[in-house]
Amino acid sequence: MVHGLETKTMRWSLTETVEPARVVHIRTEEVLTSDNLFAQVTVRLHTKQILAIYDRFGRLMYGDPKLAKSVVEYVIFEKWISDTYGRWRIHGKIIPQWMEPRDSLIKTYRVPNFGPLPPEEPDDKDDKSVKKNNDDDGGDEEGTSRPRLATA
Repeated sequence: MVHGLETKTMRWSLTETVEPARVVHIRTEEVLTSDNLFAQVTVRLHTKQILAIYDRFGRLMYGDPKLAKSVVEYVIFEKWISDTYGRWRIHGKIIPQWMEPRDSLIKTYRVPNFGPLPPEEPDDKDDKSVKKNNDDDGGDEEGTSRPRLATA
């Protein structure tokens, strides 16, 4: 259940119960010996839940922190009956074949709000910005040449 949540924050809340929980199936089974009993109870839960997952920087990735969704789940609870202090625990969940598949998680992101771009100015600077001076051969009187800088 927590695989992939090492660097994320998950906020979940149960907002309301749409229908009362209903026991669908009960089963007891002996394991290895006759005095070692386990019980399993399958319960149908119809609730409204809120789920929001945030990345490590606190930005919302999945879900909605305000939108409650209706969820129908079949949860299997299990207890070791032979233990006097045994506790009920969640053994698993059942997804029936007739149930339509859940919506895939859509990654939430914020659409940037870009303003209009300024109009481009036409480029009138052909080759006029660099003037060549051909008056001089570029050399000094000593015979050494140095580069000339272009002037605008």
